[in-house]
Amino acid sequence: MKERYIDGYYKQLLDDFKEAVLKHNTSIVIIIDGKSGKGKTTLSNQTGDYLSDNFNLGDIHYEPEGFLKRLAKAKKGDYISFDEAMILSSRSAMSTINKMIIQAMAMIRSKNIYVSFCVNSIFDLDKNLVLSRADALLHVYGEGLVDRGRFAAFFKARGDQFDRLKFLYLYGKKFYSYSKPKANFIGKFVKDFVVNEVDYEAQKKKFIDEFLTQQVKGKRQKSYEGLIHTLINSEGFKVKRVAEMAHVSTQTIRNIIFKYEN
Repeated sequence: MKERYIDGYYKQLLDDFKEAVLKHNTSIVIIIDGKSGKGKTTLSNQTGDYLSDNFNLGDIHYEPEGFLKRLAKAKKGDYISFDEAMILSSRSAMSTINKMIIQAMAMIRSKNIYVSFCVNSIFDLDKNLVLSRADALLHVYGEGLVDRGRFAAFFKARGDQFDRLKFLYLYGKKFYSYSKPKANFIGKFVKDFVVNEVDYEAQKKKFIDEFLTQQVKGKRQKSYEGLIHTLINSEGFKVKRVAEMAHVSTQTIRNIIFKYEN
């Protein structure tokens, strides 16, 4: 592991996480949130590099399917990161992510691993993850538009009856506020990206291109199905005639109508 600065309080927290995973048969879930450009991925990568001897670019995932496959193959001590920022933070994407999280939690329980979720806001996540499974929140922030390198940590400290993470989620969700309760500590992190940033950007771009292509295809498919439904149900065209125009079977047209109406 390359030597780099790591905040003292944060190092102590990560050492506690290491002990829990390697010696006490458990897994650790970390949520890292904050506005785009404030360093969520940088902090996640540094965390992964400290916790795991084998952390690399292949442990960073941007879509649910790849993330779940990696979880299934995870070995003791692995650090696996899900980087939601690449899915453009749309509401429909968050719905998909939350469904994935429910599946992921079942696998996480049975493995001795570290898992991080990098998201724009903890308040968009499924409450079961936050209230029942997450061990810490790292909220990255900066004083200005270009400032970065700071984070506020929320978790239930050892021997403390007050769980700051749960309190924050329950009382801050209405206004997306991080003001109460106070963080367990405020930390700093450096710019070191850990993995090769050129390769990371290429991997990220490849995913974004594939994601946007799928979105366009999805919209075209919905328009196509809507047109067929209109021709048959509003314009009076026969199924056989529409099938001939579309160069498909009549059963395909019936399937499209059934799917569209349901």
